Formats: sequence, structure tokens, C-alpha cells
Amino acid sequence: FEVDTVDTTAAGDTFTGYFISGFIKKMPTRVNLILASKAAALAVTKPGAAQSIPFMSEVEIFSIE
Repeated sequence: FEVDTVDTTAAGDTFTGYFISGFIKKMPTRVNLILASKAAALAVTKPGAAQSIPFMSEVEIFSIE
């Protein structure tokens, strides 16, 4: 996903956390990868680490269009 990057500090942790959560919930792999990628894309748009990790509600409404 193309976003305006501010800080990449938490990108990997965000992706991994969202992916593991989806895996535990038995989410279909394709859907899980998209969700985790959206979360990581949103995370890099904010400065810092923990405070940049988006809430699920933010990820669900994030659109690439």
C-alpha cells in the first residue's frame, strides 16, 4: 500500500501482531495478509512505536483507493 511514510519503527511488529492474531482466528491467509499489510501501512504514517499501531477499526476502514 502506498502511504506517506513518517516513521517505520513499528512496521514489522504491527504486521506480525496483526498476522498472528488473524492466524489464531483462522482467518483465510489472503485476507489475513491484506489486513496485516494495511495495519503496517497505517503504522508507518505516524511517528513512534506503540502509539503508531492502528486500532482494528482504523485498519478496517483503510482503503487503497
